[in-house]
Amino acid sequence: MQEENSTQLNHNRILEDLSRVSTTIMTGDADLFIEKETFYAHFFTGLIKKVTPYTETLAVGYDQGLITLYINPFFWEKFLATLPYKIGAVKHEILHIVYKHIFRYKEFSHKTLFNIAADLVVNQYIFEDHLIEGAVTLDNFPEMNFKPDQHINYYYNLLQDLYEAHKDKDDEESQNNQSWKNLKSLLDQENVNQQKHRFWKDIEDLSNAEREIAESAINQSLESTMSRIKPDDFGKLPHGLQQYLRAFEFSLIPVVNWKRLLRLFANSSSRTQIKNTLRRPSKRYGTNPGIKVRKKQKILIALDSSGSINKEELQEFFNEIYHIWKQGSQVYVVECDIAIHRQYFYQGKTPETVLGGGGTAFEAPIHYANQVYQPDALIYFTDGYGSAPSVHCNCPILWLLSKNGSQIEYLKGFQGRKIKMI
Repeated sequence: MQEENSTQLNHNRILEDLSRVSTTIMTGDADLFIEKETFYAHFFTGLIKKVTPYTETLAVGYDQGLITLYINPFFWEKFLATLPYKIGAVKHEILHIVYKHIFRYKEFSHKTLFNIAADLVVNQYIFEDHLIEGAVTLDNFPEMNFKPDQHINYYYNLLQDLYEAHKDKDDEESQNNQSWKNLKSLLDQENVNQQKHRFWKDIEDLSNAEREIAESAINQSLESTMSRIKPDDFGKLPHGLQQYLRAFEFSLIPVVNWKRLLRLFANSSSRTQIKNTLRRPSKRYGTNPGIKVRKKQKILIALDSSGSINKEELQEFFNEIYHIWKQGSQVYVVECDIAIHRQYFYQGKTPETVLGGGGTAFEAPIHYANQVYQPDALIYFTDGYGSAPSVHCNCPILWLLSKNGSQIEYLKGFQGRKIKMI
């Protein structure tokens, strides 16, 4: 009985702490150098919280149709002993939800690298003094020269390159590489940074219907939060987070029929083909032979086969390639990540395998279009996660972004038209 009372008191004390965290984020605290951040406060108010020993730290999970913040009481009071640390931890979990990292777990083959990449994204937007010791930051990887404000695929791909470059080596170069040494430590399954994401696997196992319900609830909460914060408060958020939230608001606007736009693009990119026919000469022109005018599209399809593209996305891509081919276009496909790995005329059949799996660079298909194939148009099927190409395409180019891919707004430096699959 005494133990139950103690547990209840502990539980109540943590709930009071959570209320204090919410209030402090809403108003700020000059004495503790805590700024007013109403975005987090509003979002946190609508979040389900559960104090439980079944997580080692703070963690986000799924419980009865709702995304829930789980709080380990010992971790909360022992390792998050100060209010700034508590605020930092809460913001960390909120950002994982806002960026929907919890839904992207199954898309990445190396789960621990994904965990690290996700933390690199969100910890950039938390004050350094509010992060506990051992938190993953860009400073953990000095040799990598990571750019700030990048999407999760950017960090994942570069971490994967680091891992592949050193995993089987024990030479002096690897031993002296601080980025590799830190990555090895973070890859340890006992590392607290790995344990706190273990609930994400449960979300991966949800049915499509359950997943849609959970994601819809987050969208509603995020939409409500955005409607409640003032422009001045929004302007104080980090630039990268502002950019992401603007893209979210843009996604709420009714979209055009992307399939129709894709067909129109393919059909408008055509060349005229003139052929002699067996018909009688034209009476109007005397001895001139009969001719037939026919439009024929010569389309180059660049198929992104980098490591960030999953099987579902590839299938969606080939579904659209089939419809372009069915309309009578001459379709030539190049499978590429940082380089072209295979090329072929598409004949209506999806190949059993696609070659690639590496990083992402968009230049190779554009060089191929300019110098070799010279198509009427280039359609690049991709998730859009990569730097803008450094070469200009001589023909019209269309970027078709997968459902889970980048938002159109992130492709500002890309030549041509962009369409988002929905």
